[in-house]
Amino acid sequence: MSTIDHRVFTEELVAFIRAEVAIGDHALEADTDLVLTGLVDSLGIVLVVEWIESRLGITIDPGDIVIEHFDMVTSMVDYLRGRNDTDLS
Repeated sequence: MSTIDHRVFTEELVAFIRAEVAIGDHALEADTDLVLTGLVDSLGIVLVVEWIESRLGITIDPGDIVIEHFDMVTSMVDYLRGRNDTDLS
């Protein structure tokens, strides 16, 4: 697997959420709280996790799918960069 720049991955993830997951018209940036704004519901989180797993070729343990890791795109990227099995730079 080749290294992926975390800034590029962040942009891709924001674009995916905007296009496929977001509910409503609230502005979406990498630091937008997805749950508190109502942009993403529990099904949306599942879709985001599936997209991340597919994009990075990893499996996310269900125990890691917590609000601290998935409330914002920046939180997701920080969590992923802290794992040993991703190639986010």
